[in-house]
Amino acid sequence: MDLKEAIYKRQSIRNYDKSPLDAETLNELRRFIDNAKVLNPNIEWSYDIVGPEKFRMLQRFKSPHCLLIFSESKENYLQNIGFIFQQADLYLQSRGIGSCWIGAGSPKNYENPNPEQDFVIMMIFGKPHGEIYRELSQFERKIICEISDERDSRLMPARYAPSAANTQTWYFTHDDGGSYNLYRNRKRLRLNKKMEAWNQIDMGIALAHMYVANPDTFEFRLDKPHEELKNKVFEGSFTI
Repeated sequence: MDLKEAIYKRQSIRNYDKSPLDAETLNELRRFIDNAKVLNPNIEWSYDIVGPEKFRMLQRFKSPHCLLIFSESKENYLQNIGFIFQQADLYLQSRGIGSCWIGAGSPKNYENPNPEQDFVIMMIFGKPHGEIYRELSQFERKIICEISDERDSRLMPARYAPSAANTQTWYFTHDDGGSYNLYRNRKRLRLNKKMEAWNQIDMGIALAHMYVANPDTFEFRLDKPHEELKNKVFEGSFTI
């Protein structure tokens, strides 16, 4: 299975076999992440693969491995992290390895080797205990007309992207020149800071799906002139 196919099969895995992955599999993951496409090359970021003794989370489920993810705090750094590591999520699941973004988690007994970078989020992964894939009918997603100003099947990869608490806060508009604008829905009730940050990561996750589905033509711009929309935050534009 390739990464594009994984978009329509993946699911967040919460039950794992306790046995760890072998060293070569972990090294292959490192090589993939180190060569992943980025949204913003001007942002320094890093990660570490650790065992269960080095992270904590509110959820009760456990995994043998975790990606601790760090970044400089610069413009669109959260989208950048979502974009990079959703590629890693698809890579893992394409190889039959379960994974799950964890917002309510943090390092434990861990010394950050890059003090100029802040901890952002983490992703657990390992051998799945149970079925790793699902059918399209099992996805709970908004219909296209709820996330776009036009019915456009080319946005299907973004439609199937995962998001914090399945909030799916992305919204797409179309320009005459063939480009797309991405907005984040702003809730009327003020969100807590963590959920707002997770939703910004979600924007990068949706963009990662658009890139994986269009690897040869995808281009992203943050500074493109755009229309201001009520209750929406502009997150950038892209072509595919």
